[in-house]
Amino acid sequence: MNGCAQHGGAAREVCGGSVRRVFAAGGLVRRSLGGGGFLLLEVLVAIALLAISVFVLIEGLSRCVAAARSVQSYSVSEILLANKSYEFRSERPTDILDHDGTFDDYPGYAWTRKFESTDTEGLWKQVITVTWYERGEIVGDSLVEYRYLPDKER
Repeated sequence: MNGCAQHGGAAREVCGGSVRRVFAAGGLVRRSLGGGGFLLLEVLVAIALLAISVFVLIEGLSRCVAAARSVQSYSVSEILLANKSYEFRSERPTDILDHDGTFDDYPGYAWTRKFESTDTEGLWKQVITVTWYERGEIVGDSLVEYRYLPDKER
């Protein structure tokens, strides 16, 4: 034969230490080697789990990139606020109260300055706001300073 010993008729064969089972159904003989392959269902479940994990990974990565962009925008706005604050420290009594503009070196960023009087004579509230677009929405960061300008007119 083929060097395999049969035990129990056509129920099983022993070949070199491995057992092959022989099944007879409707005249056809089928041999199984102890589950050497994967079922189609097992492969589909593995592909589905892989697809879900890749989707979660990409979603998490895109959120990290968006957060990094947001942090970068806020960092730039802090620098721009500090520069505008320094620029407005040389305030003269005849300067206009409210005005706005854009930054030539930073496209997409704009600034506004509001100057309001307070209840105390000579004390002014200055609000500088830097705005930009982030994910289709206008986002802003503001700096509030109180300045003593006794000669400034209301």
